Amino acid sequence: MTTPDEMLRRIEQKLDEVLKLVKYAPTPTKDLAPKSVNDADLDGKYGNPEVRLVPSKWTGPDYKGWKFADCPAEFLDEMSGMLDAISRKQSQDPAKAKFADWSAKDAARARGWAARHRANGGPAKMEPLPGGDPDWMNDAQDPF
Repeated sequence: MTTPDEMLRRIEQKLDEVLKLVKYAPTPTKDLAPKSVNDADLDGKYGNPEVRLVPSKWTGPDYKGWKFADCPAEFLDEMSGMLDAISRKQSQDPAKAKFADWSAKDAARARGWAARHRANGGPAKMEPLPGGDPDWMNDAQDPF
């Protein structure tokens, strides 16, 4: 039979173990709520970033190298989810925490462009090429 003193000692030991685990658990350094942007941000200097990564869940065409304004809303939805995940991961690593805010802002910009496309009927229709370069006409040499 266990005495009340022994039970209390065991409970205290387990509580100490739990507190040690909580103490060393990574904690985010930034607020993780999804950010939002306004039209002024989207129309500003940094409001239309270039797609540098393609979300792993995206099964459609490759939009790498395209500007957010030229991508379809469905792609931008996947992009915002990926950038939010990157931001959360960066905020947990002290060496990368300074980049978390930028990733969160780009996620918000992707959501903003997706909302703008849905409200306005989408971006201008451009078909992606292999390699994802939307400016293929500008790079081509005019033979005439």
